[in-house]
Amino acid sequence: MNRPFALLAIACALVVPAVYSLTRPDSQQKAVLTLMSDPYRLDKIYRSMEGPWSIQRGIHLGMAEKSHVQWITGLETEVLDATGQKPISQEFFCHSNLTFAERSGSPAKYNQEMGGKTHFDWRLFTLVPGRLSIDLPQDFGVPIPADAPLDYVTMSLNLNERDRVVNVQIRTTVHSIAADQPGAPTKALFRRALYVLQPNGVPAKGPACMSNPGMHIGAGCGELTKTSVTESPSTKPGQGLMNHWVVPPGHHIYTTEITPQLNLPFDTTIHYATIHVHPFARGMELRDMTTGATIFQLHSQDWPDRVGVAYVEEFKSTEGIPIQRDHRYELSAEYDNTTDADTDAMAILYLYFLEKDLS
Repeated sequence: MNRPFALLAIACALVVPAVYSLTRPDSQQKAVLTLMSDPYRLDKIYRSMEGPWSIQRGIHLGMAEKSHVQWITGLETEVLDATGQKPISQEFFCHSNLTFAERSGSPAKYNQEMGGKTHFDWRLFTLVPGRLSIDLPQDFGVPIPADAPLDYVTMSLNLNERDRVVNVQIRTTVHSIAADQPGAPTKALFRRALYVLQPNGVPAKGPACMSNPGMHIGAGCGELTKTSVTESPSTKPGQGLMNHWVVPPGHHIYTTEITPQLNLPFDTTIHYATIHVHPFARGMELRDMTTGATIFQLHSQDWPDRVGVAYVEEFKSTEGIPIQRDHRYELSAEYDNTTDADTDAMAILYLYFLEKDLS
């Protein structure tokens, strides 16, 4: 089945690294924030969490004196040739994270500022190979305090080019709108990242896909506080689980109960979902263990002529899918390693849930 691999065109590019611009071009006063990473020199193979990375710090989406709340409705990224500033293959993109600034405030502080009606964690959005854009459903968004500074972390990747140097930059556009403007969302979402976890008895190939202690909270594709060592009912006592594991040759399905990771504050509905997987993944499935029903499946496609994830599906709905606080849920990932050697793997499901008191 054919999949669209091209990203949306972005209107303007910045040629100075680590800077951003803010414009408000239309009658709805939507903010369009353009971010540019540092240039990255890819002169050898860089697997997940091995590539060059950079941070844009202290980003502000709005002005608090005009509106106390700024809604984020989506973002998109493309990979550029660092010299010519022209789009090139997205295969050189590892991941990016839009987070609250680690040096200013905390999710708990901002949840309090929002009247205790939001359920932020550090990360607001993550983009990954095969999913370089997120556009939340119409009338939905993530509301944050307008004066909350954000950080944006991008990391590059190179799984194929061994004999030539590739110089790249990553350009990202963030879309937001002040709460007091016409067309602002009316339905608030909060995010959860859910992980398939596997026993750490087999050494992972390469570094784990999460930042080390002392690194920026957004540096890893996994979140250290959620995935360091976890116990679940399916493991033996004292057997730790990790978010990064080895897949031997052949077809495999890995399953984890994710009820503790969900930590839902109330019954709600899912309105957006996508996944983060490594090459040779075929997809992920979220299942209600209480009813036995499959909630949804999201599939992954690799590039046909090189190593890497080309496309991952997304789920987007204004009606949403109900999810119950007192139910148990499990997450599975399917991998089909068609090589004759071990490969590294991970599997994350990103969900956006409806806030109960802000909608």
